[in-house]
Order: sequence, then structure tokens, then C-alpha cells
Amino acid sequence: MKIIDLLEKIDCTDFEAKTFLALLGEPEGTSVLSLSKKLNLPRPTIYGHLESLIEKGLVKKGIGEFGAVFFPEDQENILSIYNEKIEEIKRAKENFSEALKSKKFEATYQPKFVHYSTKDAAKSILRDVLRSREKETYWFWPLGEMLKIIPEEVLNNFNQERIKRDMRINVLWPSKRKIKTEEHPLLGPWDEKESLRKIRILPEKIDQTLGYAIYGNKVAFISSHRENYGSIIDSRELAQTLKAQFDYFWKISKPLKN
Repeated sequence: MKIIDLLEKIDCTDFEAKTFLALLGEPEGTSVLSLSKKLNLPRPTIYGHLESLIEKGLVKKGIGEFGAVFFPEDQENILSIYNEKIEEIKRAKENFSEALKSKKFEATYQPKFVHYSTKDAAKSILRDVLRSREKETYWFWPLGEMLKIIPEEVLNNFNQERIKRDMRINVLWPSKRKIKTEEHPLLGPWDEKESLRKIRILPEKIDQTLGYAIYGNKVAFISSHRENYGSIIDSRELAQTLKAQFDYFWKISKPLKN
């Protein structure tokens, strides 16, 4: 995961993260004027970013020969910010759990169709698959395309949690969208028994960039980065129809060779 993405986890904006990265390249500190030239942004804008970063504990201010000089905070102090954030989230989770126990909730209505149009669509869908606890699921998975919209860390977390829950998956990779497994160790393990995952490679003439998963009576679709959407449809008929198609494709496909 990129440093910019990690900084967003502690509430930094994209521009603040870029200002911080520029500071990392100046371990002896630098001025606002220097940062302004480096980032091609006006000095008042840089001042605003730095003030916010100082409030977040990521940057410190000193005085040099020619005025104010700014430095990135020490690594240990930055890591402590992440630890505080983790503890804050844990407390919030505990408090929320207690609040739920004190309330009586009627069964939540489950819509038959859910649409996601954000960059986190795939994350939401993967969480729904895990929540289903279906012991066996079926995936038409153009992995080369999916990796353009889903970080490997997200897929790794999904696989680890899936294995913990003893959820097996059967995966079809279009030949044109497959990957070299040795270049993606984070997506492993690749052993069938250890990963609870069977992978087959489709004939070259069968190709698509849209991915889908069949789990129980649900089908989830994840588009490529070109359209960037996700949908979940709760329909036994659709699930059965696509499962029959999947079974046919499975028969004419070849096992993945590592």
C-alpha cells in the first residue's frame, strides 16, 4: 500500500499527504518557499497543509537562519498516531456493541438489489461474501482486471478471513486476464488444500472483464476500472442460471499450473 493511502487512514487529504511526502525528501527541514516550488503550489496553500499536518502530529516546525523550517515527525511518533487510531476504533466498536445491546431492533430489510458506485464497491461485496458464511462459492474472476481496482492487501485480508471461516472457493480465470502467481505472493497461498481454493483457466476464446461471484442465492458483479461499479442481486433464479453456466465453463477449463 502506498504511503499516500496510509496517510489517508489517519484523515490526511490527498494534498496534505503529498506535502508530507515532499517533506520526507528533506530530512534536514525545508521552508515553505522551497515546498511551494517543489509542489508548484502557492505559499498560502502550503502553509494551510503544514498547519493541518502539525495539528495531526505529522510535522514539526523549527526556526532556521532565514525563518521557519518544517520537518517530518520522527518515525516513532508517527507510529504512535496509528496506534492511537487503532485503540480509538476498538473503543468505538465496543461502545457501539454496548449501545446495540441496549436497543431492540426489528429485522433489517434486505433489498433484492444493491448497487455500489464508489471505489470501495469491491470491498463492500467481499465483506458481504464473508458475512454469508457460504461454505462453497463460485467466481468468474478476471484477476488481471480486478487487481486494477482492488488492492492486493484487500484480497489478502479477504482470503485470510475466508480460510479462517472454512469457506472454499472455485475460481475461473480468463486466459487473457490471468497473472503470474510467483509475482503476487500476497495473493497466496497457492496450494489448493492450504488456500481452500481451486483455480481453472478458461479457454482463450472465453473472455470478459466483468467479474462475478455466486454465493447462496446471491450474485455479486464487479466491473473493471473502466466502469467502476459493483452490484449484488439476491435472486435464486439468477444464481442457478449463472451456476449452470459456471459448471459448463468449469468442465472445459484446465487446472492452474504453478
